[in-house]
Amino acid sequence: MTNNKPSRLGIRHLRYALAVADAGGFRSAADMLNIAQPAISKTVRDTEEDLGFPIFIRGAKSVDISPNGQRFLDDARQAVAQFERTIRGSRRNAIGDRGHIIVGYSALATSNHLSEGLETFQALYPGVQVEMHVMSTDTMMLKLKNGTIDLAFLMVHKSVRDPEIAQRVIWSSPIGLVLPQDAPDVSFETLHNAPFILGVRENWRSYRALLDRSFDTIGFTPNVVDEAWDIQVIFQRVTNGRGYTLYPMSAEATLPRSLRVMPLPQLNAEIEIAMAWSSVADTSLLRMFRAQYPAKETGIA
Repeated sequence: MTNNKPSRLGIRHLRYALAVADAGGFRSAADMLNIAQPAISKTVRDTEEDLGFPIFIRGAKSVDISPNGQRFLDDARQAVAQFERTIRGSRRNAIGDRGHIIVGYSALATSNHLSEGLETFQALYPGVQVEMHVMSTDTMMLKLKNGTIDLAFLMVHKSVRDPEIAQRVIWSSPIGLVLPQDAPDVSFETLHNAPFILGVRENWRSYRALLDRSFDTIGFTPNVVDEAWDIQVIFQRVTNGRGYTLYPMSAEATLPRSLRVMPLPQLNAEIEIAMAWSSVADTSLLRMFRAQYPAKETGIA
């Protein structure tokens, strides 16, 4: 028998349930949302009572998603994404703008390719506001799904995949060695004992995996003396002479003036950058933006 009673659910109920699913548990969701865990637990229980089925299967040490819960969460994610876009669009309409796009991008994706496409779009559609925010790849994937951002520029990797997120490869770049501007070129042989500064694996997960694969292929083990979360911190430490780092050659124009990047063909490492967007919450405005970034000739991821 179909249950047609009025629902008490609101957008908050959807957000909390999605947070538990994305974080993998109630405590992690509470930390992610910066609210008390009992509030999330009660809200999810209220949601399940209203729906008439459990969203989550609670175990002693884990939280799994029920089959009915998965279907609910899939629909909830689309609803929240559309809600976010509606609110943003209404706010921009109120002040006379003709559109608003929020774009996330990895620090690895900073390049002339990115800025040139953005400049072309803004010349064609001057009434559209484009916000750019640097963030990690994992954060971008999550925010694309929940509608917090509309588009993303991120590194292509087999670990960065989701059936709800479409990706288009738009450029690639070899990896080079970043060193102080006034430092002489170095030979690859001298790098075996040289100090390196890299991003922490929790934040540079896919990029570190790409580098590891290249290191294994050529039998090279870098002497990593320091790790940092933020790329600007890494650049500052390279500037101070504490070590080298590895970065896409395409980002050379965006490096601090105190640094430069030299080719490192022996590494034989190349990074691919893709534009990503939600395949379930697309708009004509986003399609106009994506038109400024054609697919790389080798194809689409």
